[in-house]
Amino acid sequence: MPPAFRPLLLTGLLALLPLLFGFVVNYTASRPPTTAQVAGRCTRYCHDHACPHATPATSPAYFRLRPLYGLTIRALSAGGGGTAYVLANLLVYLVVIPLLLLRLTYAVLRDALLLRRLPAAPTND
Repeated sequence: MPPAFRPLLLTGLLALLPLLFGFVVNYTASRPPTTAQVAGRCTRYCHDHACPHATPATSPAYFRLRPLYGLTIRALSAGGGGTAYVLANLLVYLVVIPLLLLRLTYAVLRDALLLRRLPAAPTND
């Protein structure tokens, strides 16, 4: 295998990990997904409405990230509701961010390979 192909192969394999993880989680889930509010656990209801289970003591990250979530929703809705929001959501989360992450991953792996090929610096002993 050519050395330049290795970072590309590793990037592809790393990109498949979230898909594999999602498949395993969905395949092994014991309960079907629901949009109904359930007292003992979070469901899709918690995503669509503010989670009634979260408290600042049990979910500090939820309360810190909630303003960012609201800002993101407002930014995606800036073009109007309905179809424009859906398209903006799909474009940002399914195209732009994954492509950016793939590009950054490939660059890191490529640079790591290039750095390994550099000769060692002489030591001044």
